[in-house]
Amino acid sequence: MTRAGLLALVPILLLWSGGALRAAEMPKPSECLAGAVVQEVLAQGKIRRLAEIRRGLDGDIVRADLCRWGASLVYRVTLIDGGGRVRRVLLDASSGRMVYDGTGN
Repeated sequence: MTRAGLLALVPILLLWSGGALRAAEMPKPSECLAGAVVQEVLAQGKIRRLAEIRRGLDGDIVRADLCRWGASLVYRVTLIDGGGRVRRVLLDASSGRMVYDGTGN
């Protein structure tokens, strides 16, 4: 099979592999909330502040968005980990639990 053919199969394989969350399932930018809505949800006590949750992360946050993900709200966080790798992780905004660790686990 040609290289182009293999590359064309990558999205299909990601979706077919099932199990852990895949990059293809990350919340889309259109599913992320604007500043005023984020402040409202915080004021209602439905979510924890990212500053509280981030203490358990290994690395420096480059970007973070609060997004709808199914019935949940998650922080979609891009960070540079201790090894210098860029990772995108998902954190449950109400519990702080890691939903996706950026490695497929």
